[in-house]
Amino acid sequence: MLSKNKQHIVKWIVFLPIVAVLLTFVILLTMVISMEQTDYEKSLEQARISYVKRSKIQAQERIDKLIDYINVNEKLLREEAEEEIANMVDLAHRIMVDIYNENPTLPREKIIQKIKDKLKDVRFFNDLSGYYALFDFEGKCVMHGLDESLEGKNMLNYQDRDGYFFIQEMIAHLKESASYAMTWRWKNPTDATHRKKIGYAKRVEPLNLFIVSGRYEDAILEKIKKETQKVLLNTRYGEHGYIFAYDYEGNTISHGDHSFVGKNRLNVVSDNQLVIRDIVVGGKLNVEGFFMHYIASYHPLDKDRQKVSFIRPIPQFEWVVGTGTYLLEENNAFLEQAKMLKTKMQTTIANLVIISLVIMCLIIVMMFLISVKLRSLLARYENHLLLNNKQIKEQKMVFETLYQKSADGIWLLKEGLFIDCNEAIMKMFKTTDKQKLINVSLADLSPEFQPDGQSSYEKSRWMNSIASKEGVHKFEWYAKACDGTLIWISVVMTTVMMNKGKIQHCSIRDITARKALEEENKKQKKLLMHQVEHDILTGLPNRNLLQDRLTQAIKKASRDGKVLGVMFVDVDKFKNINDSLGHDAGDMLLKTIAKRMQHSIRETDTVARLSGDEFIVLLDGCKDVNDIFVAIKKLINAFQEPFIFGNESFKVTMSIGVSVYPNDGELASKLLKNADIAMYKAKSQGRNRYIFFDQEMNQETNEHLEVEKSLHKALVNQEFVLHYQPQVNLKSGKIIGFEALLRWKHPKRGLTAPGYFIHVAEESELIIEIGNWVIKEVMRQLKEWHDKGLRPGKVAINIAGKQLESNHLIAFILQNLKESGCRPEWIELEIVERFIMKDATKSIALLKRFRELGLDISIDDFGTGHSSLAYLKELPITKLKIDQSFVQNLENSSEDRAIARTIIELGRGLGLVVLAEGVETKAQKELIHSSGCDLIQGYVFSKPVDAKSVEEMLKNQSHML
Repeated sequence: MLSKNKQHIVKWIVFLPIVAVLLTFVILLTMVISMEQTDYEKSLEQARISYVKRSKIQAQERIDKLIDYINVNEKLLREEAEEEIANMVDLAHRIMVDIYNENPTLPREKIIQKIKDKLKDVRFFNDLSGYYALFDFEGKCVMHGLDESLEGKNMLNYQDRDGYFFIQEMIAHLKESASYAMTWRWKNPTDATHRKKIGYAKRVEPLNLFIVSGRYEDAILEKIKKETQKVLLNTRYGEHGYIFAYDYEGNTISHGDHSFVGKNRLNVVSDNQLVIRDIVVGGKLNVEGFFMHYIASYHPLDKDRQKVSFIRPIPQFEWVVGTGTYLLEENNAFLEQAKMLKTKMQTTIANLVIISLVIMCLIIVMMFLISVKLRSLLARYENHLLLNNKQIKEQKMVFETLYQKSADGIWLLKEGLFIDCNEAIMKMFKTTDKQKLINVSLADLSPEFQPDGQSSYEKSRWMNSIASKEGVHKFEWYAKACDGTLIWISVVMTTVMMNKGKIQHCSIRDITARKALEEENKKQKKLLMHQVEHDILTGLPNRNLLQDRLTQAIKKASRDGKVLGVMFVDVDKFKNINDSLGHDAGDMLLKTIAKRMQHSIRETDTVARLSGDEFIVLLDGCKDVNDIFVAIKKLINAFQEPFIFGNESFKVTMSIGVSVYPNDGELASKLLKNADIAMYKAKSQGRNRYIFFDQEMNQETNEHLEVEKSLHKALVNQEFVLHYQPQVNLKSGKIIGFEALLRWKHPKRGLTAPGYFIHVAEESELIIEIGNWVIKEVMRQLKEWHDKGLRPGKVAINIAGKQLESNHLIAFILQNLKESGCRPEWIELEIVERFIMKDATKSIALLKRFRELGLDISIDDFGTGHSSLAYLKELPITKLKIDQSFVQNLENSSEDRAIARTIIELGRGLGLVVLAEGVETKAQKELIHSSGCDLIQGYVFSKPVDAKSVEEMLKNQSHML
């Protein structure tokens, strides 16, 4: 049985919850009623907002769709007008052709007169503003339907008000196509000013004339505006919905009240607001449209009605259009919705009261049942408590054993001081005296500062504070053992509330070995990252790091509104330096260059090495292009001092391409590419200079790359062919040899001469592969001709400069002579003069090897280079070719005749054969012959022909013998 006190407690346990529940339900019911009232008011306001929003959306949709329709309609009307112009010109063209066909025997002048009689007074279009004009392809006006004073005048250089040579433009296009549509500005005698015209011209083939007519754009626009006004006036929706429109002067274009149309309402005032003026001004400023609230009325009897409208301009018409809705139309909807919401609120409150009463009754019944149950539970609890006390004592003994023998160190901390620790802590801190680890703080067993720079005392207090606040806190700590050894420990600090107050249980582990391993890993990772982002030779940032810095610099420049420069720097002729001094010296030079470049830039800038002798300088945070110019000059000045290696002293120059953000690109890859393009432009213009990128270069580079890509395909697809131009002896009139000339059967351009592609091949290594193909093909063809019994004489093969520099040229010639069966005396190697004089000593040695093989050698373009006579007499050559630039002006230039005679005499004196190339006329042939030259090559005898045509020539020549 329970005691009286315990029974009293049970009564209060039951009674107090019942009171609390009743009070809670009353409070909740009051809150719910208040919330329902608030929801009712919010729903009503939301309905009002939704109505206004829906009205705005509908107004905007109507105007947007209307303007879309107007734009489409305008486009169709314009196209219809342009088609009408073209039809009128086509009609005139048919008339002219019919007149020409009907009068085949009449002179051209009389046919033209008949055409003028037929067309001059013709007028067309609704306003009869249309007329015809007739021109020849020299620009002379043959007929003008409106201004007769222009007839007979040459208008080729006539400009309209904008400086546009529209007659020249017509002629240029009509030479390529039968018809041409265009616009220009024109002022007829009756016009007050120049007006824009939309015109159409068509070529009249039989008469070599063209007919042209046009229509003033403002006339077309006026027609379009009238069509549009009709649409606006006839657009209605709902009971009061209409479209209003005003021009930029305030004149009414459209309104629900048609009596307003044509009136200027710019100064109409409504509720102290110049409504129409605000509509017009707002429309001009807001191209995408805007909403406007104002007081307006549809009829004079309607007053003070609030209206919201959406307004958009039609810029090409200089109009603003809009439509809207009267907001007071919402009242009926709101009364209906308010009634519905109020009914809903009252129903909800009534339901809640009923439910609350039912729940409270259920709780009272449940509490009575619980009180009966509690009496039974308390009796059993007393017996259970006695048993638990015994078990707790036994568990305490087990806990104390585990606490002392735990492998983890355990410390108990109270008010910042350790009050107890286990054996593992004593071992970890290297002491047998437990007292050294009691009544001390964590800071007392630590160096003054932690590795992160914080005071050990302040940080330990901070860790305690976090553990107290969060309940558990784990952290790492740099501690000092009793013998002075520094160790890393991991601490899990748990806050425990006990009857003696707040205790913090600290679980400790020694992590010194792990931290040492982590530190070593960090060093290795840092070293690896440095190697990934830096060039091994110079230590400069590499492409990876440059890309990251450039990307960040672009973001910063965009944010700050500044520019930045990217300089692509290439060391001129570094390969020659590398080859002459050796690769070790070349590496030393690159290191020295890198240091000089670093010393010449600002600390905020970056020098990076891409590869080989290519460097990038990133100029960050420049105010304008002047800052970039200053940086370029500093860099160039840094290279004025010669570089010294051992006893060698030489000057290094650079080719620099510069791109500027944001003008030349807004992406890192684009800026690098454009700087690279500009650098190659600097190299092509003679090196030792800097050039800023422009779009023209990009186009040239793209074309260059496209040609180079196509050349690779041409080699694979065997698109190259050889043509042969005969070389003729003037005395005998016979063919004594040929020059092999390369042609490209381009898939799109057709048969293409080398002028289109050879410079691209020469700038790449492709010229060697193409040149080798030419050598191989000529040898094969020569063997085939000789096997057929034909005697073509010597065939000259052009050798490019890069082929001469190749160490494999002689071996390739020997191998193909052997494989083809071609004999060396059938071949003549033709070398341009400037390639030989590039390195005369080396060239002499190489040409002697050719002569030893039995190959003849001729100098091409002789007289255009810088040959030294001292070298010329040592060159083992057999023929001089007079360049065609001297031959072409022989008839008109005494200087060129003197040069040609000098070359002929020089060749004779050296015992060489002399041939003039590019002979195209009989007069040139006679002058060359009279000057003592017997061998010619040129169109006067034959253009270059294919191998089959060569066979025909040789057969015909043998028949003549």
